[in-house]
Amino acid sequence: MMNIEYRGWIDIRLWENQHEFTIEGSFLSDVIHDIANRISTLTEGANEVIIRVQAEPGEYRILIIKNGDNCLVEVYEFDDNFSSDDLTKGNIVFHASDEMSLLLKRFYNEITKLKELGEKEYHRIWGYEFPSEAYQRLKKAVSKHPK
Repeated sequence: MMNIEYRGWIDIRLWENQHEFTIEGSFLSDVIHDIANRISTLTEGANEVIIRVQAEPGEYRILIIKNGDNCLVEVYEFDDNFSSDDLTKGNIVFHASDEMSLLLKRFYNEITKLKELGEKEYHRIWGYEFPSEAYQRLKKAVSKHPK
């Protein structure tokens, strides 16, 4: 689930069974665009993607590894924003697996809710233009994995 809390901050909630983890991301980077753009590449031949989320202070990296019809999702935490540290230097704070089609649909549904705010309101509370091109790419990726 993704929810823009107030100007420039977004909550990204991940869960598996009883384990839940929330990343409070900031507008230092356009993570909504990055999610839509990067996760789409998993349907275009990429086997893994890393999505960086700036948290002020610190950074989270969401690693998604495709394994057939499933995905492994790991979240690494770093102390510094825009960290240059290798992924293995971060602390793993969340680990889960999910079906590729469900993961795509969850992100697509959450970004669709943000799109429904309208372009002006989206820009007002997030500070970036809605990522229309990346959203269309994600929509196409979801259509490739119906379930």
